[in-house]
Amino acid sequence: VIARLPDPSTPTNPRARLLYDTAAFRGYEVMLDVWPDVYAYGILLVPKNLKPGERRPVVVCQHGLEGRPAEVADPASDSHYYHALAARLAEQGFITFSPQNPYIGQDRFRVIQRKAHPLKLSLFSYILGQHQRALEWLTSLPFVDADRIGFYGLS
Repeated sequence: VIARLPDPSTPTNPRARLLYDTAAFRGYEVMLDVWPDVYAYGILLVPKNLKPGERRPVVVCQHGLEGRPAEVADPASDSHYYHALAARLAEQGFITFSPQNPYIGQDRFRVIQRKAHPLKLSLFSYILGQHQRALEWLTSLPFVDADRIGFYGLS
């Protein structure tokens, strides 16, 4: 059982900048506020062949321990495990979002874990809030089919 924190309490305040511009899609670095001093970050890939008013499914493409969103989203990346799977899906017409999960920094993420345990929380309590905020934001986008969002990842 993963204890939940309260729902995100700050305005989403989305910030984005263009990161990739390929023949098939554009990629954006995105940052969203979750709670004070906690944010959600990821890479959004949007196919260029979207028609006005069209809504497409989203695949949330997650990395594992010590991973980065670019390993799944960068079209030039060919990491041993991910082979730019988000970029390949975007080339096929899917919208993808690749979040940065906090289990990075060798063992430094375990400090959050140790501070959370006495509160009956875990690292995943924070990840749930980050995912909740990302899903709220994704479903607000006019080209996203909110009924067709799936998660995929390796770990």
